[in-house]
Amino acid sequence: MTHAADDDQPADSSAGATPSSPDAIRADIEQTRAELAETVDALGDKLNVKAQAADKADAAKQKVAATAAQARAAAPEPVQHALDSVGAKAGPAAHQVAVTTEPHRGKILAGTGAALLLLLVVRRRRKNRATA
Repeated sequence: MTHAADDDQPADSSAGATPSSPDAIRADIEQTRAELAETVDALGDKLNVKAQAADKADAAKQKVAATAAQARAAAPEPVQHALDSVGAKAGPAAHQVAVTTEPHRGKILAGTGAALLLLLVVRRRRKNRATA
């Protein structure tokens, strides 16, 4: 014989039955919200092209640095000494150039792009004149 109070409780809450207590429902809602937040964050990361490009650029920099370190380690001693000497002299100058040009980076990139575009147009015209 079963009691009426026993009929109100689900037989097995792990078998997919919906929770009946308010605390269980709240916990289920919080878990669902957390899962949705993770899903939205993951989708946002996949759609963030700028962040993906930065990640790929960082990976490429690390790969170049690792390759350079391997090449340097494999170089003969005189070559390593020459690299140290050049690095010591060029390092401060390269840093100064980077600091000086930082505020004008956009203008420099725009000018470089315009120069490349002009070069392509001139080459195309010369090629068209040569074939005509």
